[in-house]
Amino acid sequence: MSKSKEGKAMKGWISILSVFILLFSGMLIIKAADEEETPSKEKNFYENSLHYTNKGLEYWYSKEQGGLERLTGIPFSELSCQRCHVRSCDACHKKEVDGKLAYSAEPAQIQEVCQKCHGIQTLEDAKKYDKDYPLDIHFKNGMNCMDCHSAREIHGDGKAYNSLQETGAMDTKCENCHDSLSTIDSHVVHGGKLDCNSCHVKELPSCYNCHFDTRVKEDKSVSLPLENILFLVNHDGKVTLANLHTFVYQNKGMIVFAPSFSHFVIKEGRACDECHDTQIVRDIKMDQFKPVVFEEGQLKSISGIIPVLDGMKWDLVFLDYKDGKWTPIEHSVEPLIHYSGYCNPLTIDQFSKLEKAASPKLDSKRGP
Repeated sequence: MSKSKEGKAMKGWISILSVFILLFSGMLIIKAADEEETPSKEKNFYENSLHYTNKGLEYWYSKEQGGLERLTGIPFSELSCQRCHVRSCDACHKKEVDGKLAYSAEPAQIQEVCQKCHGIQTLEDAKKYDKDYPLDIHFKNGMNCMDCHSAREIHGDGKAYNSLQETGAMDTKCENCHDSLSTIDSHVVHGGKLDCNSCHVKELPSCYNCHFDTRVKEDKSVSLPLENILFLVNHDGKVTLANLHTFVYQNKGMIVFAPSFSHFVIKEGRACDECHDTQIVRDIKMDQFKPVVFEEGQLKSISGIIPVLDGMKWDLVFLDYKDGKWTPIEHSVEPLIHYSGYCNPLTIDQFSKLEKAASPKLDSKRGP
């Protein structure tokens, strides 16, 4: 082959090779661009937040945690309870700007956004009640939810917490603003073992006899309210307030205690004799404690602070619900008991301290 023909052949191969390289490079670029545009299957960290997962309900309900599923045998996935989720940023952050939608922190800081799901009353709503209504001192002074709660609590931090009661899930605590009050006598004597809300929350509503048959069949809740009755349990190293929920399903009962916070915060703490050496404490000691009675179609309960003890006899009446009427269930089986929200009953040693009357000096120095 002549040199001229060899040169032409070489140039041809070089041209083919160049085109191949360009095509291959283009394919790489297109593939890379395609990969960038393909949505990742990895969750963003908000999808692990309690606002998104609503995992707290599922956690306390599950039979593995000793919850209500033990009584019903119905998996959580088959209940309507899982509807309460904040699936999209739009729910809190959507805002219209010049006729177009945009995201902003501003709408999420408006109190009504929190109230839409959490049912917290406004100051204007609370003013409709009488002067003894347990209005939260913070709301009364114009504070909103986001004055105390952090963005991390709302959006999560990537960890899938089981409950807002799990250690580390919440940043908000009274001491963030009120650390200077630790020198008050009534605070010092408890040695950091008593949660602030034990003395500074006025009311903590409980639900009695939630009729789960109605929930399953009609997808609605029917229960009876309990007011002016609060419970003491251990949570996260401190004694704190809990509420009571009792459930009935197919004429069988369950009692659930869980730490709770009602936002009915009062400035002046409880008097010592509201917890120490009370008639309730004496009745528990004598095994004569009876918190509720059902008479003439009405549920009546005692008022006061109730220490929750392991193995304690509750002597509760459980009720059936039919055609809008409550009727006592006769010869009901012993109810199941569940301590939810990472809580435990008080110890015998803790109860023995409540049996003793507190010093009159302390009662005269209740802290704000």
